[in-house]
Amino acid sequence: MTDLEHVLGYQFKNKDILQQSLTHASAIHENHPKASYQHQSSLAFVGDAVLKYAVARYLFLNGKDQVVENSVELHKGTQTIIPNAILAKIAHEKLHLEQHIIRSNAHVAPTKNMYADCMEAIFGAIALDCGADQQKVIFDVIEKLCSDRYQTLLKPIETIRLKSAYDDGEEDYINVPRSLFLHDQARPFSQKLIVPDNSPKRTHWQTLGQVILWLFATCGFLTILWLIVNFIIF
Repeated sequence: MTDLEHVLGYQFKNKDILQQSLTHASAIHENHPKASYQHQSSLAFVGDAVLKYAVARYLFLNGKDQVVENSVELHKGTQTIIPNAILAKIAHEKLHLEQHIIRSNAHVAPTKNMYADCMEAIFGAIALDCGADQQKVIFDVIEKLCSDRYQTLLKPIETIRLKSAYDDGEEDYINVPRSLFLHDQARPFSQKLIVPDNSPKRTHWQTLGQVILWLFATCGFLTILWLIVNFIIF
């Protein structure tokens, strides 16, 4: 797996399509030795459609009611939430595509359009490489790279309060996302998710110490009360 594939979280079965997604048209015109025989523009066209579909799907499933129920807001979110300027920023800051884009020597540093086109081409390449029955793969890659751009449009994460499996105390509860809990209920028992509770636990000695302190405090209170009563009487 290459460094780029590692950051993407996806390993290409067809390395040629990855090479094509990284090949700018200028590299072919210059006969760059690493260039694919086809440039990335057709893959970028596919990737643009995949990106819009993935964002629209994610917003529809997870967006706030005012976003999901309003086609104008849904269209606005889908069309404008990941503009080319943001794609270019993601390409540079998260993927460091300047190290991977195959381009002519005239392009010492990639332009914003080159970054954005390469990002879309990579999305298109993944969508075609993973197969029609593996759409979740491309959805996961896009969510990993882009989901921080549309957090304000999403519903708050609904949680369920569950008792910790690690302690018998009365107050040992943890919050688990509802979607994760419901998904977990469909698993066989041997595969059930165990969510660790990292809050400090009281030992038996600590509990005993607290009981002893409580007894001393009670005895002290009763002693003071007895002295006050005797003072009043005598």
